[in-house]
Amino acid sequence: MLGRVAIIGAGISGLTTGCAFRQKGVTVDIFERSESINEFGAGITLSRNATSLLDELGLLDSISAKGFSPMGSCIRNYKSAKVISSISLDDNFITIDRRDLVQQLADSFQELGGKIFLNNKIESIDSSKGILNPSANNEMEYDLILICDGINSSFRNRFFDQQLPKFTGFVAWRGMTNMDKLPQYEGNLKANVYYGPGAHFVHYPTGSDNKVNFIAIERSKIWSEESWKIEGDKSGLIKSLEGWNQELVSMVESTEKLYKWGIFERPLPRKLFSQKCVLLGDAAHPMVPFLGQGGCMAIEDAFCLSYLITKIDDTNEALVMYDKLRNSRSKWIQRRSKLQGVFNHISNPFLVPIRDLIAKFSMRTSVERIHSYDLISELPLKLDHS
Repeated sequence: MLGRVAIIGAGISGLTTGCAFRQKGVTVDIFERSESINEFGAGITLSRNATSLLDELGLLDSISAKGFSPMGSCIRNYKSAKVISSISLDDNFITIDRRDLVQQLADSFQELGGKIFLNNKIESIDSSKGILNPSANNEMEYDLILICDGINSSFRNRFFDQQLPKFTGFVAWRGMTNMDKLPQYEGNLKANVYYGPGAHFVHYPTGSDNKVNFIAIERSKIWSEESWKIEGDKSGLIKSLEGWNQELVSMVESTEKLYKWGIFERPLPRKLFSQKCVLLGDAAHPMVPFLGQGGCMAIEDAFCLSYLITKIDDTNEALVMYDKLRNSRSKWIQRRSKLQGVFNHISNPFLVPIRDLIAKFSMRTSVERIHSYDLISELPLKLDHS
């Protein structure tokens, strides 16, 4: 079994993988280029395919305590807020502030004896020898180096492929407000999705300080900003929501600060490992957010890799299996997410009623297919619960 693992990036994939390896007794160092573990304040959803794995790792209780269980989801008309379709969910589906999720993972990792080196940019990696050069440390050697530094990962460029992130033609507006600003109708505490012409809107409580997270996604031909995320002008979003449900617009007006995100994607590389380097999370498979599966996929990656590496004696064999399982799964979710984006944003008045009818009768099946994915059943060895 491996003795020492380095992880580049203290995000969801890096921290979850760190916790999983530490539970197996592996020495883990996480290197984070920022001065603090400082995630952007936006909500995230975690469905059963991820929360079941967090439960296996003993991480779910502390995370759930910071989050919220909506216990259901509704699709609504953008103007009337009339329910098009709805489903019940259980407490395996949680919503949470991303900052709370990352902080809980970081706390658990450090309680397990893992080390996080902040303000520590990795200058170079020798992938054949497992040697990396941190900016604030001497040269360090590891059995495996996990690259978890997000969609703009420079090390993916160096060791895997030259495919750069591409703008998808979608822009997301994200904000938070207080629970008392929620639209006042039945089901407002569920995860609510509104289908509108060329756009859709989502809101749900996060469990953090009585806050509600909302996201509005619309089409845009270009993203000309230097950053993928900027502070947005509230009037711009309100203008985009002209003709939408007034309670929804009032909720947007109540937020103090909005952010505008360009949504980018990056195809998977041919392989997810190269010598002693492995890709996880958004460094491997960034995707459009229309299924709410980005964080879930990072957790799946973390569980899959840590399990295989600590169960299979031959590291290369374990990495081949990881690549096989995660590459096919990630490609399917990427494609399915893009298809959902097309479906959500239908604006042709003749097609909208057909779209809504399909949503009414297919929502439960569609959601269940995504949430019911059982990574553990796909693993080649039985879990040891001892």
